[in-house]
Amino acid sequence: MRKNRWWAKALLSVSLASFWSVSLAKTTRQDIQTSEQIGVASYYSDKFQGKLSASGGVYDVNGLTAAHANLPFGTTLLVTNVKNQRSVTVRITERPAKSNHRLLDLSKRAAQELGMIRDGIAKVKIEILEMG
Repeated sequence: MRKNRWWAKALLSVSLASFWSVSLAKTTRQDIQTSEQIGVASYYSDKFQGKLSASGGVYDVNGLTAAHANLPFGTTLLVTNVKNQRSVTVRITERPAKSNHRLLDLSKRAAQELGMIRDGIAKVKIEILEMG
């Protein structure tokens, strides 16, 4: 009898933990999907040309790509330079360095489209167009 109670409690605990983790994951993904974010963006220098990215592709300075700390690879964003209202669509292919506290790291071409090459950084707004 004791053994059956123990199994019942264990099963209930595992079921509740599983339900909680799945519902938390869904909530987090929904929050990300509906949110706009504003922060600072920088861009990758030419020295990364041809290097392997975290998503498995090769970095191309002429591609329209970006690094974000936690958006899934393949996510498509509309990035707008808050100062001049210029926008570009990019795809997440990389993760920023852990010491980098910026919202995005952009490819050089994306930075050119946003008009931020001279300053090196810009305040941007990102909107998720499609989750990866």
